[in-house]
Amino acid sequence: MKIGATEQELVIQEIGALGVLLRNPETRARYAELRSAIEAGEVPDELLGHLGNVLELGLESGRIRNLYGADGEQALARVFQRTPAGSERAAGAREVTDALAGLRGQRIEDISISAVGPGSYGITIDTDRCQITLRLDRAGARVENVAVGI
Repeated sequence: MKIGATEQELVIQEIGALGVLLRNPETRARYAELRSAIEAGEVPDELLGHLGNVLELGLESGRIRNLYGADGEQALARVFQRTPAGSERAAGAREVTDALAGLRGQRIEDISISAVGPGSYGITIDTDRCQITLRLDRAGARVENVAVGI
């Protein structure tokens, strides 16, 4: 994956911040390899998971937005979406959107949100024809259950 100059600069800073926390020499070496690839402007497939880890940590914690502002956050979020983890999350969101599109024309009778655990929520939508339960958590968005004719 190619990385633009602006994104290179931001990701290199994030790797540097993470690097001081890493104690395992093999892990440190892997992230040093990632840094070199980013400096060269292209991340090979075998390092995309590590790139995703760095970006996920910075985006979820709010660190990236705090340090680089909304523009930096958006730029690195776009890079994250190109990693395997980001692509997986985007696919999950599309699947949930497709499932919700199936509710068009139905009368919504009830919508509820429940806290399932830390950072994990369930959304239940009851219509005149079905019930759909969604899960939103660190792993992304997904359809947890669909019951028809209840």
